Amino acid sequence: MNSFPDEGDEKKWHVIYMKTRYEKRAYDDLSRRGIEVFLPLKKELHQWSDRKKWIDVPLFSSYVFVNIVPQERGRVYFLDGFVRFVTMNGKPSIVPGWQIEYVRRVVSSYPEAVDALGKGYVGRKGVITAGPLAGMKGEIVELLNNHWFVIRIDGLEKVLAVRVPVSIVEAVADFPFIAGSEDPTIHT
Repeated sequence: MNSFPDEGDEKKWHVIYMKTRYEKRAYDDLSRRGIEVFLPLKKELHQWSDRKKWIDVPLFSSYVFVNIVPQERGRVYFLDGFVRFVTMNGKPSIVPGWQIEYVRRVVSSYPEAVDALGKGYVGRKGVITAGPLAGMKGEIVELLNNHWFVIRIDGLEKVLAVRVPVSIVEAVADFPFIAGSEDPTIHT
């Protein structure tokens, strides 16, 4: 069992790594235990020999987010399929609440057009100017002739990517925030 130095009594979004295909069970179990949990799902079209069907699958395979105080970690360790808390430099990986809200907005608005990519993608800085994601800041990357809007997620070696029409993204010179600090949404 891991032990981390006490980081205070404030609830923070921790990242837990699960065995593959245990994410939905973990979500259900944690919810029953009264723990605030977030499992972002995307829709994928699966094809069998006789039919096609849209299936909800975890956006970040094997990862589940829990909003807990450090003293509640023990309630997660014995979860069926639990592997470990994700750490960086020996400290728990913490995802800022505003990034969790970004992910919630993206997956609820575009569940078929969202994906998780490795962190190596770098693009032009931009802001979404219209639609349900208006005001979100990120990067514009072009992959396989599609424009993707990329948001870096602290605490994960991943980025959240959503396909958006290039007409609703405006390039910006720089962001007036430091990654991981406060909500960088532009309020218009």
